[in-house]
Amino acid sequence: MAFPKKRALVFKEPITPFIWLIFLATLYEGIVAIVLKTNISYWNHIYSFIEILTVFYFYFKLFHPRFKTILILLFVLLLLTHIISFYLIDTSLFIAVAVNTVPLTSLVILGSFWWVRDLFKSDEVQNLWQNPIFYFVSAFYIYYLVTMPLFLMGSFIFNSNLYFYDFAIVNIMATLILRILLTIGVWKMKPA
Repeated sequence: MAFPKKRALVFKEPITPFIWLIFLATLYEGIVAIVLKTNISYWNHIYSFIEILTVFYFYFKLFHPRFKTILILLFVLLLLTHIISFYLIDTSLFIAVAVNTVPLTSLVILGSFWWVRDLFKSDEVQNLWQNPIFYFVSAFYIYYLVTMPLFLMGSFIFNSNLYFYDFAIVNIMATLILRILLTIGVWKMKPA
């Protein structure tokens, strides 16, 4: 009797740290924020820092050794903005998140552009539906482009007469799309 091959998350793939971050964040936020009803503002800042590391790692490994100088400069910019945002966390969590969002989204836009450009430059025709990187790049691109305006306007939306939860639904939908695309990408990865 033959057992089907197990599809495991391949640890050498550049997306693996981000997948683990999403998994741990889901557990932490589910237990600490929802069950224990604890304030998670500092967790959001720690998550933001690890998110920067994992997204950078994905694009760095995807393009290594090309674009190394530009990626390292972007990484320094990401770290500097994160340090600045740490000092803004007591002023407003929304402002701290907004400060981190712009350079991270810039990295995602650049990385996605480079990947698509390389795809069109390639002589070989690829079936994108079978390419896990397509799902990962698409997930990052959609999620960060949808949520960036929300995070940039977060303080304004929260402090205005607008109904904040309507905007939160957009964030939830973007997160759902991110997770669905990541799941499909992991499913399309070759078994270890």
